[in-house]
Amino acid sequence: MIALTSDHVGFNLPYGTSKGALDRLVVGAAIELGDVRVSANTINPGPNDTGWMTDEIRQAAVDQTPLGRASTPRDTAALVSFLCGPDGGWVNGQLLKTDGGFSAK
Repeated sequence: MIALTSDHVGFNLPYGTSKGALDRLVVGAAIELGDVRVSANTINPGPNDTGWMTDEIRQAAVDQTPLGRASTPRDTAALVSFLCGPDGGWVNGQLLKTDGGFSAK
């Protein structure tokens, strides 16, 4: 099980509440489904340039990201692929950030 979440919760209470609940649901699923060998993790991609970003927003994301670029769907897909593959089978109950260090600043 892989869920996608977000830290962008301000000024949108219903969205933020749903993401918080999703994060906890996945942790619970990781515990309860482990005995049937189902892993459950959440991915937080940070600001992901899926076409919604204006030039100004994209530049702000780049400026705040230590790796110097905005996240793309390909970055998130690479982590999903890892988690679904044989090498990701031991990862369970985690909230993984794939944001190039955006959340570290």
